[in-house]
Amino acid sequence: MLLIKIFSVFLPIIIGIFARKKGIISSCTIKEISVVITKVFYPCLILSSFLKNFNSSDLISNFLLPVGTILIMFCGYIIGVVFSKFLSFENEKEKNVFHFQCTINNYSFLPLPIIFFIYGEKYIPMLILSTFGSEISVWTIGILALTGNKFEKKALKNLLSIPMISILVSVILIFLKDIIIIENKILLESGNAVLNFLNLMGNATVPIALFIAGAKMGEIELKNIFLFKYLFFSFLRLILIPITCIFLFYLFSFPEEIKKVLVVVAIMPTAIASIVLSEVFESDSKFAAETVLLTHLFSLLTIPFFLFIFR
Repeated sequence: MLLIKIFSVFLPIIIGIFARKKGIISSCTIKEISVVITKVFYPCLILSSFLKNFNSSDLISNFLLPVGTILIMFCGYIIGVVFSKFLSFENEKEKNVFHFQCTINNYSFLPLPIIFFIYGEKYIPMLILSTFGSEISVWTIGILALTGNKFEKKALKNLLSIPMISILVSVILIFLKDIIIIENKILLESGNAVLNFLNLMGNATVPIALFIAGAKMGEIELKNIFLFKYLFFSFLRLILIPITCIFLFYLFSFPEEIKKVLVVVAIMPTAIASIVLSEVFESDSKFAAETVLLTHLFSLLTIPFFLFIFR
């Protein structure tokens, strides 16, 4: 039953791969829709999920969610540093991408439907709150890894991405909502109408994001991805790093509901965004694309395995 649920999450990805292979969707369209998801649909999902499901006390009590994702990314960063010394890379750029992908995994769009199917809608805003820590990690230790541990101040401006701004606005609105009591019916109805609109737009995020992720994977050639370094990286990303993180969650006695969300994040394959970021920061985008595909293929087995054990 669990395997069937997980496989249903991957169906939009498979359809996306097929659509790209058959030329139904172009590379240009993939890029444009990716921008729309990031700048329109996902911010709507963030706002609607936060405003519907959180009050100020909930936010304060769940502060361990972003702390937990920072812990996940930091574990990946350290493991990447250690094991990069034992592998042979074609060049420094490939080594940097390896380090980035050990650090940053698919912390948002893939775990969203998995958490929804396994634990229910109530856990979606908890996952989104956890991405606050993930976003901080991407633009600090993530970019540090991708650029060969050469931190540039200009990378800090990316902390103010639209999803991050949406999270901050949501938090501010939640605290204002708890402080200001509104009794005017017109204002209340207007607020509900806006919330319904945000909910409608936000619901489109997951299926479109998974389809586009599949379409992006459809551009990747399957040749030469079963070499030792690719397989070893898959072991690190899908087995060693998750086990290390889960051990720490139990060691530090994270609350059960928070642990459920963080375990799902920890067992995810490498970030699809690493392909784009590798191009932006002039690293090895080919290596990034190949490892993204391989870890997503293997995660069809590792995700159900971990969820069966730690659910």
